[in-house]
Amino acid sequence: MIEFWIAAAVLSAIAAALVLYRAAQLARRPQADPTVNVYRRQLSEIDELADRGLLADSERRSARAEAARRLLTAADEAKAGGAAPSASRAVRLWVILAAIAAPLAAGGLYLWRGSPGAPDQPFAERLQAWRAAPDPTQLPPAQVAAVIRDVLKTRPDDEQGRLLLARAQAASGDLPSAVQSLRTATRLAPNDAEAWGTLGEALVEQAQGQETPAAVEAFSKAVALNPQAASARYHLGRAKIMGGDLKGGLDDWRALAALLPSADAVAALQAQIAATQKAGRLVDNLPSQEQQAQADQAPAAGPSQSQVQAAEQAQAGAAPADRRAFIQSMVEQMAAKLKADPHNLQGWVLLIRSYGVLGESDKQAQAQAQARALFKGDAAAQKAIDSAPDAAP
Repeated sequence: MIEFWIAAAVLSAIAAALVLYRAAQLARRPQADPTVNVYRRQLSEIDELADRGLLADSERRSARAEAARRLLTAADEAKAGGAAPSASRAVRLWVILAAIAAPLAAGGLYLWRGSPGAPDQPFAERLQAWRAAPDPTQLPPAQVAAVIRDVLKTRPDDEQGRLLLARAQAASGDLPSAVQSLRTATRLAPNDAEAWGTLGEALVEQAQGQETPAAVEAFSKAVALNPQAASARYHLGRAKIMGGDLKGGLDDWRALAALLPSADAVAALQAQIAATQKAGRLVDNLPSQEQQAQADQAPAAGPSQSQVQAAEQAQAGAAPADRRAFIQSMVEQMAAKLKADPHNLQGWVLLIRSYGVLGESDKQAQAQAQARALFKGDAAAQKAIDSAPDAAP
């Protein structure tokens, strides 16, 4: 701790000395005499008038002599009085007081609000504590990413680990790192359609909802590997519409609708197709269109079954009870998100299914009742809610 205070004092002294040195330089700088510039400009004007024939030669010589005499006199006076300060004594005093008060105030604020007696917290020790957490899903996304990144040091070829790392990085707001992790995953497993599709989604999110050429390429590879990749096919159709090929994009969406497994997802996509065709342009303001077009993934509402399986792989070395707790915490996170966005139908369907997987029939019935009340009067929604317990997650 004494080393910290010594370093802080030295840095504060150096900063204050630099401020005072610069202030002293400015205080000694002489003020420019505007009279000198006036006489110089007058000489130029005399020459200009003579050149234009508006001033006789005799008058020109007389005027130039008088202006030159005044210029020399003004220059001599400015040189003799050149030590005139540009700042008053009061201003210089305030500068000195500020240079002294700033480090003192900073030290006092640190003593009041800081923790001078707190021990150092090396990153390695914090990382070890995060890895030892009984429930890693309760850690902030940035800490989860740090833990996964540390695990991957010993498993550099773990493609599923890269996907988990990318999801944690995206959740923490670090989209560039998430994209980089996904690119590594596609390099490790170039025939994995999920990796290519997830990369495309991350690129779209990074571009604020736009299907960039790189995203289109990733989605195209996902569809080539898995023609049933709903999210990738949806984005490819959307990219065509955004690019001006309205008919081609709508045809792609109609073909996708024929492959979707649930009636509510088909209805949602068909509603967007009708709205887009009627408007003659892309219509994105329908509720949860993309989420409903990929009902088996539902990334916005919470972890899908494939994500739960990936999490299980990451917890492969844990006891069965710990793995169940890990999955259960993910379902609880899903329920918490639905409190903030209660009108996410696909989220409720997935939550009801997940409670069934965990064998928590009471929570499943409660979630089903809440969903029915929220979507009262919506026949399609009621049908999806009623069939959720019997559907495979």
